[in-house]
Amino acid sequence: MKQIIKSLLVAIVAIVASLPTSAQEYGQFGFAALGGKTTGSGNANPVIVTTYEDLKRALKKNDSIPTTIYLKGEINIPRAIKVSKVANKTIYGLPGSALVNNKHTIVSDSTGILTLDGCYNFIIRNVTFKGPGAFDRDAKDNLNVLRTTRLWVDHCDFQDGQDGNFDCAKGSDFITVSWCRFRYLIAPWPVEKDDTNEDHTDDHRFSNLWGSSDKDSITDEGHLNTTFYACWWDEGCRNRMPFARYGRIHILNCLYSSEVASTCLNVRFRSNFYVENCAFTTKNAKKKAWKAIDPTKENNTFHLTITGCAGTPDGQWGQGEDYPFFYPNEYYQYKAMPATMVPFTVGDNETGAGATLEIGEPKL
Repeated sequence: MKQIIKSLLVAIVAIVASLPTSAQEYGQFGFAALGGKTTGSGNANPVIVTTYEDLKRALKKNDSIPTTIYLKGEINIPRAIKVSKVANKTIYGLPGSALVNNKHTIVSDSTGILTLDGCYNFIIRNVTFKGPGAFDRDAKDNLNVLRTTRLWVDHCDFQDGQDGNFDCAKGSDFITVSWCRFRYLIAPWPVEKDDTNEDHTDDHRFSNLWGSSDKDSITDEGHLNTTFYACWWDEGCRNRMPFARYGRIHILNCLYSSEVASTCLNVRFRSNFYVENCAFTTKNAKKKAWKAIDPTKENNTFHLTITGCAGTPDGQWGQGEDYPFFYPNEYYQYKAMPATMVPFTVGDNETGAGATLEIGEPKL
């Protein structure tokens, strides 16, 4: 028996060693590495920030000088920092750090944590984002990405976004999201009694929206190309893991474990999903793994491939014949771990998805 266990451990180590690792320099994996490099700052010009004002200064508008920003301690974010037309930045979260906006409010300008708009060549690693809990009143997200190209978000922990945890729209492109954890630890805020908007919901724990409108064909058609690798949609996530329009979305070795999930993947207008070797462990996963939004709506085309996953069957589903199914190996090379290993690797609280990197403080 001991010899069998030893042989299994050796095999597991060999498989894990062959996987693409988020520690690989410059994130040379997935769409963020397609046709060039997402290098961020190249670790040049390090600065340590401990306050909201420090962080705003480090991310000043129209700045393309490579800068490596280290977050230290919990930083209170009174309103989302909008980063406009900034390039060549890397943001690292030191152990124990977090960006926190815990203010529950209907004043949209006081919500959210970080917005990238028109940015280029960004890396964000080991950052914890903490919101006040989900509330469906047109608030901002923990991280919102607009008109941004070449982005690698790795080993981040997204918690309790008031609107979403991490959304992406308006023609953003060449994105890899790896080893990130999405969750809701705070009960959702109910819709107010005087709220007459029938579209609002008492439970808006909707984690990730990729593409904000069916009408955004001019900006989004052919863009929003994203790789989600080894991400974990953990407890509290109810929907949008992700919800996507338009983009090619490769979801590889991800873990879906939320027991309150109503739907994991939301397949929307002209999206093209390839879901590979993922593990769906949420209750009744076979029925909740995916849902086509408005599938009978005129021209609501979509494509979805599921292959090698645990908890839901393989298959291809699609509407519309004017574009082909998406196959990521036609765009970049990669290796995948078996779906049965995903809960034990991605779902490891110490070394798996989330802000689990041991980033050292730089010598300035």
